[in-house]
Amino acid sequence: MIIGPGITIGGGINVDSGAGAGGSGDMRALLSASGQSAYDAAATDNFFAVSQTDYNAVAAGLSSVTKYVMSDALVAENGSAWSATFAQAYPSTISPVPSGVYLFGFISRTSSSGTSTPLISTTFKGTYTAIANSPTTPSGGVRGYFLRKASTATAATSYLGLVNSTNGLLGTTQFNALAGVPTAQQGGYDNTVPYSTWVTWAGGYQIFQMLGTPTQQW
Repeated sequence: MIIGPGITIGGGINVDSGAGAGGSGDMRALLSASGQSAYDAAATDNFFAVSQTDYNAVAAGLSSVTKYVMSDALVAENGSAWSATFAQAYPSTISPVPSGVYLFGFISRTSSSGTSTPLISTTFKGTYTAIANSPTTPSGGVRGYFLRKASTATAATSYLGLVNSTNGLLGTTQFNALAGVPTAQQGGYDNTVPYSTWVTWAGGYQIFQMLGTPTQQW
């Protein structure tokens, strides 16, 4: 396994976008022409690739948006590689999503082109399954930006994870006791489907941010 150590300490937090009630209420209308074409071509409930500009426009333009798992600052970190097909369940300090939230976009980062599959479970470090489809990630180690067409809301409090088909790239922030994350709240890794037998991991995590809102806006 390629699991690089983090070099800074500190826990991640959920970050509200600050869009408030001023959002447009229409994801498609916030997209560029190319983004609208990708939206139209996507199947309902599926993720589709967009530009960073389109991702940011939707995150800022819809109302009551929260950025789950990693803040923008954590997404910008540059760590080492994480082995392909090893899923991660993110720490319970940063991964919970309340009931009634529409999960409609995410960022991931892989070392080469492959797929990213956001995972979800109603139990922390329980059985994690795919939220939707597995969109194709870009090559060259750049961050991939994805939105989701007409997503459905979570039915219960849920916890997020991620698995990549190629090597993922980690942030540098560690989530361990030194960073104030007790062992019981630390995430883990598992490379066998179904992802349910987690080995506790107190280090860096793959770049991953999920967008959510309690209000349907598509």
